Amino acid sequence: MTNSKAATAIAVGPTQESVYVMCVQYRGNEFNGWQRQIDQPTVQGHIEAALSQVAAHPIRIAAAGRTDAGVHATGQIISFATSAVRPLVAWLKGVNSLTPKSIQIAWVRQAPENFHPRYTATARRYNYVYYDRGRFNPFVDGLAWCTENLDQDAMHRAAQWVIGEHDFTTFRAAGCQSVSPKRRVNRCEVRRQEHFVVMEIDASAFLLHMVRNIASALCDVGMGAPTRSVRDLLVVKDRLHLGATAPPQGLYLTHVSYPGANFPPSPEVPLLNALV
Repeated sequence: MTNSKAATAIAVGPTQESVYVMCVQYRGNEFNGWQRQIDQPTVQGHIEAALSQVAAHPIRIAAAGRTDAGVHATGQIISFATSAVRPLVAWLKGVNSLTPKSIQIAWVRQAPENFHPRYTATARRYNYVYYDRGRFNPFVDGLAWCTENLDQDAMHRAAQWVIGEHDFTTFRAAGCQSVSPKRRVNRCEVRRQEHFVVMEIDASAFLLHMVRNIASALCDVGMGAPTRSVRDLLVVKDRLHLGATAPPQGLYLTHVSYPGANFPPSPEVPLLNALV
């Protein structure tokens, strides 16, 4: 009897957890940002509720980064740990069936050893999308910033000023809690894609509203401000010298880099594949 009880105790001991990685796409204008909030619809809140239902126990997720209300993602990366045993396709289809249509899981994989979506990431890429036909378009409202006609070549030249390590005080929000205003931008390009102008920027990390403030400064250049104005904004280190922050609907988190991880490529911004 004693041996039987001992065997039973071993059998019901702590269950080993598995860690999974997911790529999340979402249209952010339907949510009050990424981070879970009480009595507010958020992307994290919906995904955790769906995962908890599929796993049949509470699930908490970690993410590569937080996005503001109205900001979209095609390549947000999350991870979660669970003792529930499910096929990968069950996690994928289960979450997609339980979240709003504006949130979809693109893929799911077993996590590499010691993986964390935020701390093991080496770079993040954002796209900012302008619709520069000089008029409002209801079919792109909420998915791009409708502006006057822009000079994308001037914007690209101005964007080169932000590459490298700089003090981005002028481009950080007043509520930014980062200890240092210094960040290193690896790449910043501006190109035209049919009826859209797209800024693409890569860095290891960003300050609060940094990308949207850079997008605002580049928009000014696109409408006639000198390209050196971006350099001057970096030098002055004063947020009061920059105009309004670009609206959130043009911003997309598109890719997070994890060297050595064999993850599928991040999906492209769907809007840019359509001719409007």
